[in-house]
Amino acid sequence: MTETLRDIAPYLAAAALLAAVVLAVLLVLQWRALRALRRAQLVILGSHDERDIIDHVQTLDSGVRNLREAVEILTGEVAEQGRRLDEALTNRAVVRYDAFRDAGGEQSASLALLDNHRSGIVVSTIAARDFARLYVKHLDHGVPDRELSPEERRAVEQAVPRPLSMTEDDTRVVEDRREEAARDRE
Repeated sequence: MTETLRDIAPYLAAAALLAAVVLAVLLVLQWRALRALRRAQLVILGSHDERDIIDHVQTLDSGVRNLREAVEILTGEVAEQGRRLDEALTNRAVVRYDAFRDAGGEQSASLALLDNHRSGIVVSTIAARDFARLYVKHLDHGVPDRELSPEERRAVEQAVPRPLSMTEDDTRVVEDRREEAARDRE
């Protein structure tokens, strides 16, 4: 039996050497793959500090969550600013005209300063050779507190040329204002 072991010993040594070489090659290949993986992680994680990819993903997730909250807050603020801007007197128009036949040069004028709901004021100046008058009229959702002259109506139409987009509340307000204006005129 010892002779048999001596006969196969060189083969066993060759097989062990071959297995060692194969394992060494596999070790080198794994080492290269690990090095490539670490380089890829360095690109993702950066060289800041020692941390793993899961911590990095959690940090990024937290940052995204914070950004979403900030976007929601800013969206609400933008909507609020839009509502405020709708109520600002951003629409204006001037209509010049001759109020009297003997006055020339279109010295009379009507100025409409309105928000997007057609609320605001109309200022009219009537100029003649020997006097001038100033009239101010208030509009609430397109309903004046006093009757508008044709020139004042034209100034209002030029200031906000598009039709009003009215909500149910706006419609009720306009109807109430018209009823009040009609009662005041009586």
